[in-house]
Parts: sequence; C-alpha cells; structure tokens
Amino acid sequence: MRKSSINKFPEKGETIKIEEKMCDFNNHMNVVFYQHIMEKGGTQFYQDLGFNKSYLEQGFSSFTLESNIRYLRELRLGQEATPYHRIIKFNKKLIHYAVIIVSDSFQISCFSEHVIAHIDMNIRKTAEMPQIFLDQLQSTESAHCLF
Repeated sequence: MRKSSINKFPEKGETIKIEEKMCDFNNHMNVVFYQHIMEKGGTQFYQDLGFNKSYLEQGFSSFTLESNIRYLRELRLGQEATPYHRIIKFNKKLIHYAVIIVSDSFQISCFSEHVIAHIDMNIRKTAEMPQIFLDQLQSTESAHCLF
C-alpha cells in the first residue's frame, strides 16, 4: 500500500495489538473486534469532532445510525492495527465519516463508513448542532480535504 492512501485518512487513532482473546476458530481476528478497534482507537477523533466530556455533560451526544464495514485482509494474532479516520461530509444533524484499519505491515485490513446523528440526550432525539460545533466540523473537514 502506498503511504498516500493512509494520508487520505489524516486522523490517526490508537494502535491496538491483536490478542488471543480477539481471535476466532479461523486463527484471525473476529469481526466483532474491528468495531472495537475503530471505537477504542478513535477516541481522540470523536473528541476532536467535539464529543468531549464537557459537551456530553451539557446533555448532547451522538448515536450511530448506519455502519458499513468491508473486510479486505485478515488480521492475525500478534499483529498491530491502527485506525485512521476522515470526515466525508456533514450537515446540521448528521456526520458521515470513514475509517480504515491498517496493519503493522501497512496493509488496509478494512474500510468502514458510518453515519452518526447529533443527539439531545434530554429528549433522546436528533437535534441540530450548535454553530460552534458546526464551525469545528467545518475546520476539520477542510483540513481533511487537504490530504
């Protein structure tokens, strides 16, 4: 894989080593853990979007509406896997982003797209994001377009 492919996903997440408990009877990582790597490894990405502790304490969060994962190469015991995130687009209520998981041999093991909704947790319904939140998303999206 060329380094330029990774550069299209500028938000590098936490690298996770594949452990035995993550592997199935095929001796590769079970599909359940791909989502785990995207979520756990993407903590900083979500915080950079604005979903930080302070914002959550104000009564807002996000719910996932759609996820689509394409498995491209297996990950095996002992390998390291790193998620890379990128905003695709957003509007006042929704954020569409993509993730790749890259192995320690720089092979893309999966590609995933997600749509999340901005939620007012007081009523547990989709709500428009405040302008300051949208401005941060615009800044992040613009930075991602440079890659």
